[in-house]
Amino acid sequence: MSPILETVSEFATEPDFLICLCRTSDDPRQGLTQILIDRQEHGYEVREIHKIALNSQSTAQIFLDEVRVPVANTIGGEGGALKRTLAHFEKSRAFVAMQSVGLARRALEEAVGYASERRQHGKVIAGHQLIAAMLAEMATRVDAARLLVHRAAEMFDAGLGAEMEAAMAKYFACEAAVAIARKSVQIHGGNGVTRDFLVEKLAREAIVCPIPEGTTQIQQLIIARALTGVAAF
Repeated sequence: MSPILETVSEFATEPDFLICLCRTSDDPRQGLTQILIDRQEHGYEVREIHKIALNSQSTAQIFLDEVRVPVANTIGGEGGALKRTLAHFEKSRAFVAMQSVGLARRALEEAVGYASERRQHGKVIAGHQLIAAMLAEMATRVDAARLLVHRAAEMFDAGLGAEMEAAMAKYFACEAAVAIARKSVQIHGGNGVTRDFLVEKLAREAIVCPIPEGTTQIQQLIIARALTGVAAF
């Protein structure tokens, strides 16, 4: 390894092992290799990164200073890491998408419950047309996102490739979670920005969803490449 190599990893503060993706040649497709690093035997420094949300898992910077490992620590042979990593992303993107569906569904439930109880101008606010329209849009987005994820999952179960379908699911579900959580806060009014109501936390959690496993913009590029055959990267 170079004298100091810095990377960012999830679940990094606790594990005793690190799978490091390293460039071992200049080949754009066969130049990446996975190497196992034993934290106790070879040593690396971990520094926790504090986030606005997604605190159920740790995210950390990892510093490798003159770390050297035996060739036996190579995983899957030299040069095959890119293919394995991309295959992993298909399923992990669908997983993040379903997380977003769950978050969006809870935000919708909170909004429906609040709008059904909060009274303004002589009736519950769910009876106001603009609030009703927001709830209808939120519910439709939740169902559409769920169905997109289920389609990708069914393709995985059938042993089919689902690169575009997984990208669509993550793109739509994550952005839907952001929009739905934001509308839920809006329906709660001033209460929505206080920590006395769950929607404040849901809004913070939702804004993280479009980032891991490839940002929304990366998913758009993957979808467009599948449609046109023209690669943007």
